[in-house]
Amino acid sequence: MGSDGSAPPRVLFVCAGNSCRSVLAEYLGRQMFGKAVMFESAGIKPQPAKDAENAVFTLRQNFNIDASGHVPRDVRAVELTRFSLIIALDKEAAKVVSGLGAQESILKLWKVRDPYGDDLTAYNRAGLEIMKRLKQLKASDQDSDQA
Repeated sequence: MGSDGSAPPRVLFVCAGNSCRSVLAEYLGRQMFGKAVMFESAGIKPQPAKDAENAVFTLRQNFNIDASGHVPRDVRAVELTRFSLIIALDKEAAKVVSGLGAQESILKLWKVRDPYGDDLTAYNRAGLEIMKRLKQLKASDQDSDQA
């Protein structure tokens, strides 16, 4: 994902409703990578914005991130060729994204338990799991930049 001086790489996170995991991943990624990488998110069955309230609260309360402007969107409305990496947060999302023509070489699967309908502790656990994966992604990106 290293940059060659051109536009920063773009990463898309995809989950079921774009109201929990992909929201957490998008905003945590933005915080961790800054402007070096552009992060976006989408869902295979986007939910109403009010369904993202627990993710938005978790980001604010536990990670000091304001995601209050997040509006869930459908992955079918996203131009997948704009991304250098697409991360599906469950097998169903990966299947849908693959079916939409995403290149297999840029599609990755991170199995992260969906906290939807659960308590805030589950949202925090999902956020911490995503943070761990983002740190691994950043470390692997730095390793490739030094090669």
